[in-house]
Amino acid sequence: MKKLRHILEYMIFQIFAALVIALPLGAARRFGAFLGSITYSLWSYRREITLDNLRRAFPDKSPGELERIARASFRNVGLALFELLWLPRMSSDRLRSLVHFDKPDLMKEAYARGKGVLLLSAHFGNWEWLAQGITLNFGFPVHIIVKTQANPLVDKKINESRTRFGNKVIPMETALRDVLKGLREGKAIGIVADQAAPRENVPIEFFGRLVPTHQGPAVFSLKVGAPLVGIFVVRQPDGSYHALVHPIPSDDLKEYTAENIVELTRRHVKITEEYIRRYPDHWMWMHKRWKHVAGEQSKLPQSE
Repeated sequence: MKKLRHILEYMIFQIFAALVIALPLGAARRFGAFLGSITYSLWSYRREITLDNLRRAFPDKSPGELERIARASFRNVGLALFELLWLPRMSSDRLRSLVHFDKPDLMKEAYARGKGVLLLSAHFGNWEWLAQGITLNFGFPVHIIVKTQANPLVDKKINESRTRFGNKVIPMETALRDVLKGLREGKAIGIVADQAAPRENVPIEFFGRLVPTHQGPAVFSLKVGAPLVGIFVVRQPDGSYHALVHPIPSDDLKEYTAENIVELTRRHVKITEEYIRRYPDHWMWMHKRWKHVAGEQSKLPQSE
């Protein structure tokens, strides 16, 4: 029964993806943004989570401004999804021209050290195109940590797009072993590290609240000596993306200790927050990033 359901879901996905690919890129983007806006209006559960997150993060902003950011965030996610679906039609030259970097020399230098490099981003702008743009602009593949989709057929199809220009995927289930191996071989590892962590993780301040936070990026960096580089892509009026490169300082954290892991985690979370504050409509506010904050869980919708 599950296999049949997966086949039906895959067929629906393929039909939907084919419709997106049939459109010109501009039309696909407009359709994705429109669908994101409609989803905001109809999906009250995620809308309320989004607005609750925004109220807590920006207590000084007016309800109208928070509403604008929330709707724009949904539009961004819809747009990013349609851009991912459109990738099979995208040429390497065109995508290379659509993702440019403000500090390309820093990217080249970090990779040239030969200790591997951790490229840290968030569900911000179009994080999928960012990974493709790195490969096409700098010539080295990015090994991306991804969450395996429940439907294996859909999972395989999405990963075909992610790897079209030479990137590799690392399933989250085997990430610990594969990431360490890749870094020791001098590879570039892409991590989107802004999701909620289990309650037992170390709390780090994020938008004024201590929240359990994944320490994986800091653990990998300090264990292997690989540089940690933050990259955040900002959409431009012409539809291109400007990738802002921000190395995470760690020269004073040489030893692999629990204290240094916490400090490096604090630093990269702080930088992520800075970019979200600058471009709040670019971030995916609809997930429960603060669901394990003590005393606040009951204030949010409880079903997933």
